[in-house]
Amino acid sequence: MDKLGINWGLLIGQLFNVIFLVWLLGQFLYKPVLNMLSERTRRVQDSLAEADQVKQQLANAKKDYEAELAKARQEAAGIVAQAHERAKVQEAEIIAQARRDADRIREEARANASQERDTLLSDAKGKIAELVTLTASRVIGAELQAKGHDKLIAESLSALDRRN
Repeated sequence: MDKLGINWGLLIGQLFNVIFLVWLLGQFLYKPVLNMLSERTRRVQDSLAEADQVKQQLANAKKDYEAELAKARQEAAGIVAQAHERAKVQEAEIIAQARRDADRIREEARANASQERDTLLSDAKGKIAELVTLTASRVIGAELQAKGHDKLIAESLSALDRRN
């Protein structure tokens, strides 16, 4: 192969150098790069799995939150309904008490008016009796004097008008 210009010693040396270089690159560059890439792939997968787990926990927390919120709304609605019921009961009690008070005041006013009317009638009867007695005594006294009957009645009526 000398005629072709191939130097066997140089060819074997270069072949040895290429094989040695491929082995060195495989040992010190290719394997560490592959290890680094596989480690990175594993970390990305772990991160994705963790993100999915966090996403699931967040969804569960959201469901729990919505359930608690719905429960709180129901409790609030119940409390409001109870407050409305208590307000209606208190309103009815206040109205009933006001009616009782109004009836009591009305009865007291009637009793006072009746008592005052009775007092006025009693006073009026006393005055009328007094006037009748006065008139009768004057009539009797005037009868004894014979005339003046009409005059005595007119005086009694004018005295009655002055007292009123």
